[in-house]
Amino acid sequence: MPVDICSVAMGDTLCLSRAGRHIRSFPLGASALELGSDPDCDIVIHAAAVPRRSKLFQPHGGTVFVYDLEARPGLGARSVLPIGRALAVGASYAVTRLKAEAVSPAQGGTELLHAQCREPARLSLIGGHGAAARAFHLGDEPISLGGASDNAMTLSDRAVSRYHCRIEPSAQGVCVRDLGSTNGTWVDGLRIRRHQLRPGAVLRMGRTELRVVRRCRDGSSSSELVVESTPMLAAMADVDRFATLPWPVLIHGETGVGKEHVARALHERGVRRAGPFVPINGGGLPRELIESELFGHERGAFTGAVQTHRGAFEQAHGGTLFLDEVAELAPELQTRLLRVLETWEVRRVGSESARRVDVRLLCATHRDLRAMVRAGRFRSDLYYRIHRLLVEVPALRARPDDIAPLAAHFIRLMEPEVGERRIAPEALERLRRYTWPGNVRELRNLLELAAVDCDGALIDLASVERALRRSVEPSAERSSAGSLRETLQQYGGNLSAAARALGIPRSTLRDRLQGPSEPDS
Repeated sequence: MPVDICSVAMGDTLCLSRAGRHIRSFPLGASALELGSDPDCDIVIHAAAVPRRSKLFQPHGGTVFVYDLEARPGLGARSVLPIGRALAVGASYAVTRLKAEAVSPAQGGTELLHAQCREPARLSLIGGHGAAARAFHLGDEPISLGGASDNAMTLSDRAVSRYHCRIEPSAQGVCVRDLGSTNGTWVDGLRIRRHQLRPGAVLRMGRTELRVVRRCRDGSSSSELVVESTPMLAAMADVDRFATLPWPVLIHGETGVGKEHVARALHERGVRRAGPFVPINGGGLPRELIESELFGHERGAFTGAVQTHRGAFEQAHGGTLFLDEVAELAPELQTRLLRVLETWEVRRVGSESARRVDVRLLCATHRDLRAMVRAGRFRSDLYYRIHRLLVEVPALRARPDDIAPLAAHFIRLMEPEVGERRIAPEALERLRRYTWPGNVRELRNLLELAAVDCDGALIDLASVERALRRSVEPSAERSSAGSLRETLQQYGGNLSAAARALGIPRSTLRDRLQGPSEPDS
């Protein structure tokens, strides 16, 4: 659907003239237009008085901004180009912004072709991995990248030119334009001059690599994957890179972080998106039922099997099977799963024949599978089969920047049931300080409690505190001792401070730490 960024573009043009005589018209769309003597420019003027890169015209929200590139090759001072204003270029050229009807083909202008306007993509650039990752959000304005300190994104890489490239909004989303750099700008291994950036693309300048990541929107089926913080952006960069690959993916993260939503994002962004997505929880069913749910059974195969049942592998044929809590599978089921991954054939319980399946397998766990392999509780050969690719989903306490957008998203989801709600700044700050042993799932439950408990439409600090007291005890009981020890470590071993942060009595925290533990995740 058209958006404001294109409202100016669909009726206006830039008219290039020399000594008052019209030369050519350039339609304004969502994409920026660069003017200069360089052949790579959109508006090329072959004149000695015109710099290689002189001006950048960027439509936005009913306005056309002009960036002066002569003083600074990246992005210089910005001004507004009104309708009818002539902007001098060099000694004898001028560019004028006109309404489309003011220019006729008889004047020598070319036929105006307007590209369909699209809503600008919400993309970010991610550099580095894990804790060393850093993010830069792309917006509706052009930005320059390079070694000079006045770039929007400064790169400390000697192989990067001072003003290396520029990223601009375009009709299709976002594009990158090389600024005549010494070593070139590369996208997915190809040297480019101007190129559209897609989620998952790798942008390389010198020795620096930046990954293009899509920040999720509300309304998608994976909308609880609010992606604003750097740790989550880094995880979703892996999702974009792995989505089109055929191999299994292991998704690792604490309980409640949203591993199934990550799996859905892998499915929706991959080549199997038109096929089924079948989730199954390996730890949520009794041992005697999980085999039938995974592999299916024939009628009469066991007591109660009154009809034939297609298992999850058959149901997911042509699509994706998401096996959650894979670490909970019994040894004999691990063996059967390994056999399927080796042959891609499934034999139903009670059947003498096998059926071929075409499935991409995604597995998830909160446990340390390597430790389980060393302890002999998980097959090493199965581990290497499902651990071809790894996505680490960070805990909510490691990405506090996601709490505000997540809270806003959940409050919108609750509106049909509880009415309009908003959250007070001090209540939001309390949520940011909390360590979330139950992660995103706990945040949603807590907000639902607070939305019902609050007085009026405002979720204030008092209602959040009451919801914390009601919800934190079960969350602490569900959380692993490893998670509680991590919180304790964050507070320097101070038991009282850690207990206050968790919102539980000091004695409860001490008892949980001394109780039976599970493998750390």
